Amino acid sequence: MSLIEMMIALVIFSIIMAGSLSFLSKQSQGFDRSSSEMGMLQNLRFSISILRQEIRMAGANMPPAQPAVVYAGTSAFAFNADYASNTDSLFTVYYDPGVPTGQSDALTAARRMTIPGSSPAFQYPDSTYVDVNGNNSAAETIIWFFAVDTTTGDYTLDRQVNDGAPEIVVRNIVPTPGANFFKYYYRHAPTSGSATLDSVPSAWVPLRHLVPLHGDVADTGAAARIDSLRAIEVAFTVTNGMTGTDQRTRSISFTISMPNVGLANPYICGHAPVLGTTLSASWLIDTTLTPPDTAMQLTWSPATDEVGGEHDVVRYVLWRRLAGATSWGEPVGSVSAGNPSPAWTDETARPGSPGFQYALAAQDCTPSLSSQAVVTAPLSP
Repeated sequence: MSLIEMMIALVIFSIIMAGSLSFLSKQSQGFDRSSSEMGMLQNLRFSISILRQEIRMAGANMPPAQPAVVYAGTSAFAFNADYASNTDSLFTVYYDPGVPTGQSDALTAARRMTIPGSSPAFQYPDSTYVDVNGNNSAAETIIWFFAVDTTTGDYTLDRQVNDGAPEIVVRNIVPTPGANFFKYYYRHAPTSGSATLDSVPSAWVPLRHLVPLHGDVADTGAAARIDSLRAIEVAFTVTNGMTGTDQRTRSISFTISMPNVGLANPYICGHAPVLGTTLSASWLIDTTLTPPDTAMQLTWSPATDEVGGEHDVVRYVLWRRLAGATSWGEPVGSVSAGNPSPAWTDETARPGSPGFQYALAAQDCTPSLSSQAVVTAPLSP
């Protein structure tokens, strides 16, 4: 092979290698862009999921004096909810043995703290909230806030429970032009006409729960505006963390309702409910069958604490025992409250000696039981 032929071959080989390297470089850049865009989408999906999951629980399982929403600003939102517990609780949304003790129940006045992201700085709580049994409320304070990332100049979306350390949930966030991070909607109830859901005027923001006890006589008018919140709109833009022509962005805006906020809580739940009614028993006879079929029907009137008093009766519990027995054993049935003429039918009852006795008790949401009303059923129709 001559020197000229070798030179020509080297030139051709160099051209092919240059083209291949250029192609591989573009492929690598495209792969990096795809990965960064996939990361942005994952950030968006995760933030939407966890924000909706938690904010919808605002106001869950709280004593009446504890406010559902604590602070509502353009870049911070704080609320109370019994969201997670490290003990097996009937009313907690999630049971997690790993939840730190200081983040599984309500803040006390002795642990008063500044809400992160609040401007001007807002301190909470002013009071210690207890349930009907005198125990500290199980509803912790959850704060979501956007904070400036000092390393990049962008924002991070942070989550904090009570006075614990904040955790970064999403990075590389920038404000969406023309929109605040948080926007709120409230229930507007005019003196005449139907209530509507309106956007909170910017002059009201930030909203703060300034009255120590929710439902207090002072918790009215302008001081109670925060109690009328029913939904929150979240808007932000996520980037891939790059700058210039390599930067990619995705914007998101979504609204989260707060179905637990504004619900009427029972003022007392845990004191034994008052039954205040009697129990009646009578035979039902179905003559269309041969021989006729029989069943025992029990009837009673709504309990005193269902239609009045504490308004906390949620169901009625029934027992049956043989006449002359000394214990009731396990319940044989239950009936939900809310029926103006409650009744229960024992299809297994049959006429004859020795007969049956039935007992009825009202149950509240604790659950606590009232005293029993007892009736001896007739031996035969």
